[in-house]
Amino acid sequence: MARFLIKHAIGGRTFVDTQDNPHIQFEVKDQDTGRKQITVYIPMEMEMEIHELLKWRQELNVFIFDELENGLQQKTWYYSGDGDLHYNETDRVLSISSSRDIRYLPSNFLE
Repeated sequence: MARFLIKHAIGGRTFVDTQDNPHIQFEVKDQDTGRKQITVYIPMEMEMEIHELLKWRQELNVFIFDELENGLQQKTWYYSGDGDLHYNETDRVLSISSSRDIRYLPSNFLE
């Protein structure tokens, strides 16, 4: 399974990381508008982190790390600066709409 990560863009604080909490589930779907809809299913014990995350909704970096067949890691960055982010407390579902994404290999940028 791919790693999913949400961090504060300025301070680097991690809010959501499937590497630290494997109970977090997520899915990404293409929308007819060309945007991506990211749906994250949040475990109950993360309520405090999510409420803090919502305060910074316009300053978040959203990433997915995929392991490719050749062993390299591909990283996808989803732009979420529009602040189009909603949280359903009852179902513990975080919805993020991304207007663009960039896919790249971090190994291409190593010296």
